[in-house]
Amino acid sequence: MKNVWTIFKKEWDRVIKDKRLVFSVMILPGLMIFLIYTFMGGAMSNLYTDEPGNVAIVSPAAGFATIYDTTAYDEKANIITITAEEVDSYKTKIDQGEWDLLIEFPADLETNLVDGYHATVRVYYNQNESQSSSVFGRFAGYLEVYGQALSYALYQDTTVLVYDFGTLPLDETQMIGQIMSSLLPMLVVMFLFAGAMAIGPESIAGEKERGTMATLLVTPVKRSQIALGKILSLGVLSLISAVSSFIGIVSSLPKLFGSADIDISIYGFREYALILILLFSTVFVIVGVIAVISAYAKNLKEAGTLITPVYLLTIIVGVTSMFGGGANPDWYFYLLPIYNTVQSLTAIMMYDPSVGLYIAITVVANLGYTVLLVWVLHKMFNSEKIMFAK
Repeated sequence: MKNVWTIFKKEWDRVIKDKRLVFSVMILPGLMIFLIYTFMGGAMSNLYTDEPGNVAIVSPAAGFATIYDTTAYDEKANIITITAEEVDSYKTKIDQGEWDLLIEFPADLETNLVDGYHATVRVYYNQNESQSSSVFGRFAGYLEVYGQALSYALYQDTTVLVYDFGTLPLDETQMIGQIMSSLLPMLVVMFLFAGAMAIGPESIAGEKERGTMATLLVTPVKRSQIALGKILSLGVLSLISAVSSFIGIVSSLPKLFGSADIDISIYGFREYALILILLFSTVFVIVGVIAVISAYAKNLKEAGTLITPVYLLTIIVGVTSMFGGGANPDWYFYLLPIYNTVQSLTAIMMYDPSVGLYIAITVVANLGYTVLLVWVLHKMFNSEKIMFAK
């Protein structure tokens, strides 16, 4: 065990004593995610504005004004009255994004109401502008209410169908769980792999390329201990990188979704502890795969080329969290590497009652894969043909 610790410390010191590597592996992932997602959230909130808007009305109807004043739930829009001669100029303003909405009522609409009377209210807006479309959406509702009021004044009835909607109250916990379960598993697995990929190839393929691996293999240390020491050290370093990314994701989620109402405090110590257990078991599987590929590669460039398809496959597996509406209920799927972690994370986020079983199977399976990968790496270290290939 002493030799394993020596190899572990060697790899740890290689990263920790390099300030640039510490920043890029342990700090930069979480910082970049936080900054990017915060910027994205700000950009999206600016894109989908809900400002009162500017509205021009021709021949304004008193009844409509009353309905708007009594039913408008938001800040009142800037409403002006224009003449029929100004309609074309305001349409041009709307086309150019300088104005939001134009409503043209028929002249003397309310004084001409008789049985069988029909009138056309012309509405003009720019559907290519989010602000104009938003203002139109609100005023379309007010116009609908106004139309019903006119119908009632004529016929004392505005409806043929009466709706009675029955639904459960909105469960905020379930809503947040669905959002988190569709996003976090993919991102966590992706950044786990990215963190391991940043330091793994250099530890083995890099040493092979520089010739220092040959020196290490001729020392009295057992090659199985070298393999175990490297995987343990790379696993811990990659886990730190993944935790940094996870903190960045969680910190930026309220801004990303553009709402301070997203309360991630619904997840407590138990959920975060389960997530860390999953990360810890999964990172060694990922590191083991990268270590085996790096040992097979002749140099860093070849290692990067061989690892990239595996990384893309991992991302594809991570995307499965966005589909299915919850964790897979079939236990045997939790024997599949990476997929089991994605589904277990989904189960945690969704408060799945079977989450304990899923995580137990996942951790045991990942432990088995880790042991297998260490054994394969040990065999590769014992192969002169692989380790000293040119």
